[in-house]
Amino acid sequence: MIPWLSPLRIRAALATVPLALPLAQPLAAQVPIPAAALAKLPPALNRPVDFKTEVYPLFKSACFKCHGPEKQKGKYRMDTREGAFKVTGDHGPAIQAGQSSKSAIILMAAGLIDEMLMPPPGGKPGESDPLTPEQIGLLRAWIDQGAAWPEGPIADVVTPVRFDPDLRKLLAASCANCHSGPGAEGGFSVDSLERVLAGGKSYGKVITPGDPRKSSLLTILAGKDEDIPKPEAHRVPDKSLKAVEEWIRQGSK
Repeated sequence: MIPWLSPLRIRAALATVPLALPLAQPLAAQVPIPAAALAKLPPALNRPVDFKTEVYPLFKSACFKCHGPEKQKGKYRMDTREGAFKVTGDHGPAIQAGQSSKSAIILMAAGLIDEMLMPPPGGKPGESDPLTPEQIGLLRAWIDQGAAWPEGPIADVVTPVRFDPDLRKLLAASCANCHSGPGAEGGFSVDSLERVLAGGKSYGKVITPGDPRKSSLLTILAGKDEDIPKPEAHRVPDKSLKAVEEWIRQGSK
């Protein structure tokens, strides 16, 4: 045997060769989005964005119904950092820090991925509203600024709800056909804060500021007031009902 090919020398040589490490799993490839479509993305807000007081509350109101602690459609969860930063199967990282235009949640919220508009349209007006350009701009700014997500639980932030602009628009869309102007049915008008708080001839006062339990307006808007004609016709989407309830809880201002 040739001396330099002896078994001992072969084993010694092999011992110096590092073992091959397993290859890292590549990130899922993102379906290309045309540049012309990306150019239509709402711009990122030009200011610092706070995750706890701005981003997380938006996630909670717009996304947790389908991607929160109780339900995770598509096995995607947005109430935890680990879940929110998941890499999606066909659309790349849900959140790619520093690159909002490559983050799937932005592309979906802007409707740039076919049949994947998020939040998805609901069955009733106002039930699952799309994000506004400003809200998308807020999320873009947060991602472009590094997508910081602090450790530990996120405390709830109470967002002020006011008649102007929040409730006026909501009540006008849901109630103004019958409860507006001089001929408002039952004398109840949603034209102003003063008229809403005054109640009506048929209803009486329907709001007790600060106490949702004593505010019959919530029963009416839930479609459960059997003392009025066609109670179901007065029902508003759950999202709108919760907004009215929170407005009353905060003092109906």
